[in-house]
Amino acid sequence: MAEQFSVAFFEENFQQYIERNKDVFSKAHAMNAYYRSIVGTLINDHLNKNGEIVRRIRNLEEAYNNVKHT
Repeated sequence: MAEQFSVAFFEENFQQYIERNKDVFSKAHAMNAYYRSIVGTLINDHLNKNGEIVRRIRNLEEAYNNVKHT
């Protein structure tokens, strides 16, 4: 299992979300839905460390691009 909020963590979660919703969403739609959900959660999370939020969003973005091109 990947470190929480790492690129590998988000890649695994993208793949799982795509698989779970393959009968309902296209790959792109599933990825966008997951992405929006995570970004919304991170923005509303009351973390005191803005750097941590930025790190998580950067990892999410990198994972999105990695999975998008597979």
